[in-house]
Amino acid sequence: MSIPMKKILFPTDFSASANKAFLYAIKLADKLNASITTIHVYSHPEIHIERGGIHPEALEHIYESIDMEEFENYKDSIPALREIAEKENLSHIEMYHVMEDGPVIPKVIQLAKKENYDMIVMGTRGAGWVKEIFIGSIAGEIMEKASCPVLAVPEEAVFDGKINKIAVATEFKIEEKFLLKKVLELAEAFEAHVYCLNVDLAGIKFYADRVDSFKESFKDVPRLHFKIIEGFDVMTALNEYIEKYRMDMICMLTHKRNFIQEFFKYSIAKTMSYHTKTPILSFQAHALGRPESTAKKENSV
Repeated sequence: MSIPMKKILFPTDFSASANKAFLYAIKLADKLNASITTIHVYSHPEIHIERGGIHPEALEHIYESIDMEEFENYKDSIPALREIAEKENLSHIEMYHVMEDGPVIPKVIQLAKKENYDMIVMGTRGAGWVKEIFIGSIAGEIMEKASCPVLAVPEEAVFDGKINKIAVATEFKIEEKFLLKKVLELAEAFEAHVYCLNVDLAGIKFYADRVDSFKESFKDVPRLHFKIIEGFDVMTALNEYIEKYRMDMICMLTHKRNFIQEFFKYSIAKTMSYHTKTPILSFQAHALGRPESTAKKENSV
């Protein structure tokens, strides 16, 4: 089975959490024979020109100074990334570097789409309840809006360089078979076991028929397991399972949000990225080559 992944985009702010995520990026690049492009996005401060205030030419010089300082910081940070690659004996991986001025989220999403990147790998930090609901994180927003899979690596993640166990959060819907196929391609590169997990909130094994359909569709796939977890909260149950059985990564399908979800800035994948210590790989449903409307119609049958 071939893995059509050649380009990984790695947003960085030079932080320790970003450098930790870079370790995942280079390991993936090595296994998938991909190149890495780092991108640093910064913004000019808002300086208002008023009568008797800053002259336009002076403002231009201020922005030029900021651009130069950002460039120097970026240039000085690149050797640290190369050192990480050398330490892991992965200095052979092709790396390119981009610096952009503007809002972070649109710039990363636009570049990923314009240049057809196959995956975005980035670090994420935890957040309190108020912040996660009403402000969100850069990684969380990119997970929902990107046109390619996004691997969000928590600041607390501990990586030994191996990916042996991959969890897939699923409701065993038809559209999620496309997700599982993508995950299996990734798992093959690492010879990892894949665990399809469903949280049964009602405790009545409602998805039994769907599980049987999945098992039949993937009956000849090695290292694939199915597990129904009983619990009262999806995120709590998933977190407990992946921590107890030491999953190296959890994969999820994300959808375009409706008005209510948009208002509260909520999605399971995004919210989990604040709390779990395990990297989350999110796939946008519309980017799997299958229209959401069709999938929803079939899943309701």
